[in-house]
Amino acid sequence: MKKYLLIIAALFSLTSCLDNKLDESFKDINEVKRWENIEESYSVYAGEEIVLAPQVVLTIDSLNPELEFEWYVGTELVSTEPTYTFMSNNIGTHNVTFCPIDKKSGMHFNKLIRISVQSQYETGWMVLSEEGNKSILSIVMGKKEETEDEVEYLNYIGVRKDIYPLHNDGQSLGSGPRKLVEHYVQDDYATIPGEIMVLQQDQPLELHGFSMEREVFVSDEFLVGIPSNFNVVDATQSASGGYLLNADGTILYKKNYDLEAYHVGTYSDLPLFDGKKFKSITPSIYPQTPYLLALDEENTLYGIWEKESRPTGDFYYNAELAPFFTEESDVDMSLFQNIEGKVIGSGFHHSDSYVTIINQNGKYLMNNYQTYPSGSRGNRSVKILESRIHEMSASMFTDFVDMAVLPYRDYMLIASGNTLYFHEYYRDNFKEGVVKTFDHKITSIAFKDFNPYRHEANAHVAVGLENGDLYIFEIDDDDMTKTTPLFETHDLGKIVDVIFKYSSWGDVKYGYF
Repeated sequence: MKKYLLIIAALFSLTSCLDNKLDESFKDINEVKRWENIEESYSVYAGEEIVLAPQVVLTIDSLNPELEFEWYVGTELVSTEPTYTFMSNNIGTHNVTFCPIDKKSGMHFNKLIRISVQSQYETGWMVLSEEGNKSILSIVMGKKEETEDEVEYLNYIGVRKDIYPLHNDGQSLGSGPRKLVEHYVQDDYATIPGEIMVLQQDQPLELHGFSMEREVFVSDEFLVGIPSNFNVVDATQSASGGYLLNADGTILYKKNYDLEAYHVGTYSDLPLFDGKKFKSITPSIYPQTPYLLALDEENTLYGIWEKESRPTGDFYYNAELAPFFTEESDVDMSLFQNIEGKVIGSGFHHSDSYVTIINQNGKYLMNNYQTYPSGSRGNRSVKILESRIHEMSASMFTDFVDMAVLPYRDYMLIASGNTLYFHEYYRDNFKEGVVKTFDHKITSIAFKDFNPYRHEANAHVAVGLENGDLYIFEIDDDDMTKTTPLFETHDLGKIVDVIFKYSSWGDVKYGYF
């Protein structure tokens, strides 16, 4: 019995010694005092290297700590060196963890670093120009970055000219450039990038949004061969299909059978609506608006209806011609049906809301109207809820070139000759004036608007000139005659069209960067 009592006493004594040693060893716990030479996040282009060389200052032995190191990308251990070179081969956001280890105590200290890898062509301004009838595609690259207080902004870092041959085995893009069109998967969270359609006299084609590699010639997307008069002058996309406006005024239609695969559907060689002729087509904020605008050869506006966005067996199910009507006594239907004069431009500014400019013998009318979808399958129509008419200064249209309606700013831009004008379309005073005058004739304008509820940023505007100059600047919301230069480049060839490349529907819908 005494023997057992001695053993128990010895065990208590040993435990007490261990507790004392543990208390003594870990009375002062080593902690991170601060991290140096490292940021919370980085933004790089695919193919770029970034060398990470952080320093950790500890509360104990801060001058000469005894440390080991581990680096993880996701959950994979990739290095045990003090520094790590991250190769940005895969587009996306990568979690890199720097883990210094205190050799004395074995304690690990983790620092999470987020690295956003984007394609050099993911976002920015795409420019279609002409040199000796040759089509040239260039891009002003935009890089999404953050300030120290996590405010996102878009930084323009350079230009690349004639990018198509670089990614298509040296082949030429084509000739007779006309227009650029971007389209997207209709999902706020889609990771599939938008594609770029290049319209030209020679072989219109579609490009991958990140690589700029050719995906398909448009002529190869027809079900039974292209029409004999195939000559595309305009195009737009919708929630579940695509439309081509032919030079003869007919519209060719493609329904997408897989909404996340751009080229599963095929175009029909038979034009829509028994070959009815149209002068123009105007896109809407799809998929929020189930129709796009179409102006026929009789100067009457229609909606081309698309309500059902899912694949069906009926090829023409999503393409239905919807006439305009109203129940409001103060709406002048002569501005919608058999319109007197010439419709020189249209654009959407909010869901189901549009602005149309009409030239009536030198008198320029702005028709700002709100619509609403009406009817049922087989009997679709577009209801006009409100129409506000305002006469604009004719001096803004002396040599009209292009117009752009900014949805978040309540004003539109009008290019005439070498002058860029602004005109309010929503406020009652309809203020107008000169934004900027250039040395050469304007050939194309485009904008990148930002949702003011999400970003404290004014609109960015790009202006392309006949001599190959491109200017990008910010317009002051409080005084639209004040501009801040952001970027300029020259010698791009005779500029034909400029668009802002969003890459995703979410960026368009929510006014993101």
